[in-house]
This record gives sequence, C-alpha cells and structure tokens, in this order.
Amino acid sequence: MKKNNYPKFGTILLGLAALVNLARWVGVFTVENNAPAWVWGIIPFLGAFSGLVTGLVIAGGLAFVAHRLGGLQPFTPKGRPVMRFWGAAMSGLAILVMSAFLLPPYVRMTMPEELRAEIGNTAAWSVMAVLVGDLIIVAIALADGKSAGFTRSADGRQSLSEPLSKGKIRSAKKGVRSGKFACRHAPQCERTFASQNAANGHARTCKFKPTISMPISMPVEEKAEKR
Repeated sequence: MKKNNYPKFGTILLGLAALVNLARWVGVFTVENNAPAWVWGIIPFLGAFSGLVTGLVIAGGLAFVAHRLGGLQPFTPKGRPVMRFWGAAMSGLAILVMSAFLLPPYVRMTMPEELRAEIGNTAAWSVMAVLVGDLIIVAIALADGKSAGFTRSADGRQSLSEPLSKGKIRSAKKGVRSGKFACRHAPQCERTFASQNAANGHARTCKFKPTISMPISMPVEEKAEKR
C-alpha cells in the first residue's frame, strides 16, 4: 500500500505560524521617512496578510490542540504529570484568553449603529462574540477526540480504559508495545510474541515453567536369604 506524502495538519499549522510575524518583520525594515510611496502602499497589505494567517493559525491551532488532547496521557503510570499534555492544555487556554483581549475592539469598531442601540454593554457582548467561535472549535474537537489510554485513579495506580485480554500485557518499563502476547510464565519470562498461539507454544518448553516434584519411591533391596 502506497503511503501519501501529504504534510500533516500539524505541520501545515507550524508553517502558517511561522508566517504570522513575517509580514510585520518586512514592514519593520522597510518603513522609514524616506521610503518610496509604493512601500507605504504595501504596508496595509502586509498587515492584512499577517491578520489572515493569524486567524488561520488560531482557529486551526485550537481545533488541532483540543483534538489531540483527548489522545494524550495527562499522567504517567507512576502519577507524574506529562508536560506535553499540560503544556498543550495551558497553551490552548492562553489562546482563548488572548483572543478575548485582541478581537473585541475590532468587533466593536465594525458594529453597525442599529446593533449598538440594541446592546446594552457592547464591551461584554464583543468578548462573548469572540469566545463563542473559539469555544465551539474546542468543544467539537474534544468531543470528537479519542479518550486517553489511562487516567490516574484515586489510589495512584494505573486505570485502563479497557480491560486487557488474557495473555496481553502493557509494559511501559520494558517498552513493549500494547497488543503483544507475553509468556504465561511472566514476569519471570520476559519474552513476548506476535500471537497467542506462539506464546502458548513457547510456554510448553519455557525454562521458567514450574515443575512438580513427585516423591520417588526408592527400591528396597531385598536381602538374599542364604540357605
């Protein structure tokens, strides 16, 4: 089966994020008092390009982060926090907060006079108008995302979302992938197999197979009777 070479959605978002400030850097190094007229004419286009890319990154980034959070593990089996999960969660929350500060002034500036007359508090309305779109993205992505493989239970032990099949083990310590079958004489035997039949076949001759010692009857030597 041929694999597609299309870039992943996360890779596309990284490329767009790198373009957010590119237009602003171009403007910083071109704007000066003696700059030609065409330079001053292109500045608004640079700002429009930067705003467009910023909107794509924020909307797509929120959807991507929220969708991937459902598949990340917040805690390790030993109860330690996973920085990848919590870093992504805090970044998503920071995006929501900054959006509530950055976009409301623009919403109020472009609000028609008829709508202003109907709204009592335009400042609060503009913040809610911005957050509702971002929260819809987050809610849809979280609802569609896969649930984490495990969560930390009350007693600190690993709580699996699905029971393991007989003969299967998940070993984070040994780096064994989930879905491999272990020898029935584990943990003494650390070998794993691709199928249950292979594991059963090995178990018959495994060196860790317990042996049952039976009492051996010692032959009693009969004394020869001399006649």
